[in-house]
Amino acid sequence: MADFSKPETRSSDDTIAMVLEIVFGLFGILGLGWFYAGNLAVGIAAFVGFYILVMAELAVGIASFGLAACLIVPINLVAVIFSGLKARDYVRNTGARGNILYPIIALFVGLFALCGGTLLFFGSLGALLESLS
Repeated sequence: MADFSKPETRSSDDTIAMVLEIVFGLFGILGLGWFYAGNLAVGIAAFVGFYILVMAELAVGIASFGLAACLIVPINLVAVIFSGLKARDYVRNTGARGNILYPIIALFVGLFALCGGTLLFFGSLGALLESLS
């Protein structure tokens, strides 16, 4: 007898969402698994939040002369794996159907924003250091 309590999904959609989230998250682009699952709000929040976290970790790493680096890697790994597992659970629980077009568009837009944000961050950091000297 069929179980109609849960929406039916393809068995690979949840795995693809998790793999996209973890693999690209390891390279600093978190949120693509959420985009694949169709949850754009969480995908944008994950991308922006992870970028802010990485910039804060960079500032703390510089301020501590690299001593905080032993905490940065485990924190990032936990964040990436947690987000990947939550994206998988989202697809399983809602029956979301994956769409590969969303992560492709998000990847290009995200890389553009990432490069611009990084240049802005280091430009303002350089201006701050110049004003202090």
